[in-house]
Amino acid sequence: MRTSLVRFFLTILANTFLHSPYQHSSPLESSQCSTPLGSESGGKRRRGRRGKQKGLGEVVSVHEKKEAKTSPFPLLLLCRATRRRITEVYDEMYQIVRAKRNDTGKVHEFINCLVDARNELLHKSEMVQRSCRIKKALLSNPCSRRANSYDRLCEQVHKLEAEHKRLKKDADIYNYIQEQLQMSESYKLLIELSALVEKAEREDALAAEAAEMTFEELLAQEKSDAAFWQRHRKLTSILPK
Repeated sequence: MRTSLVRFFLTILANTFLHSPYQHSSPLESSQCSTPLGSESGGKRRRGRRGKQKGLGEVVSVHEKKEAKTSPFPLLLLCRATRRRITEVYDEMYQIVRAKRNDTGKVHEFINCLVDARNELLHKSEMVQRSCRIKKALLSNPCSRRANSYDRLCEQVHKLEAEHKRLKKDADIYNYIQEQLQMSESYKLLIELSALVEKAEREDALAAEAAEMTFEELLAQEKSDAAFWQRHRKLTSILPK
């Protein structure tokens, strides 16, 4: 009798435990289900979209800044120092032209930059042409007919010819920038001022030289000129007899 009662109570407890509403909710599962996966992925997507929109906005703003700063002419492919110097002065010149102002000092500085660029291009061109002539002479040498040396020399000649073509393009760009500079009002004003300064210097030099000469030296200098005697013959020919 006691055994049957014990079995009866155990059966009730087992049924109660099996039908409990908390039997499938372990702490790990409840913690995982506390945050829905859909909302988490949605948050990531929203953050990704915001990040993409922000990135695109930054790209657009940078692109607009580049377009605002872009010069109407390309720059030369020179060494870093010369290219940076030309870029800085050219940007300032571009702003001056857009503002329709005249700045002869900045034009003079830009001319000096172009002179340095021209000298660098000429030096590079001479070095490339000289190296190319040497490599071609080595190719014509019978001693360099071996496969390894011949292929290496051919590759070097091709590289030098490609560099020479790039230098030609740089020279065309340089000439184009120089032509555009010569068309600017600031450059024309600088040329006029330079001509006036040179004329004043010549006049001052002549005046100083004339002041240092005596009358006898000036007369001797005039007599040594053939036009001096020609003028006097013309004057005497028209006098009445």
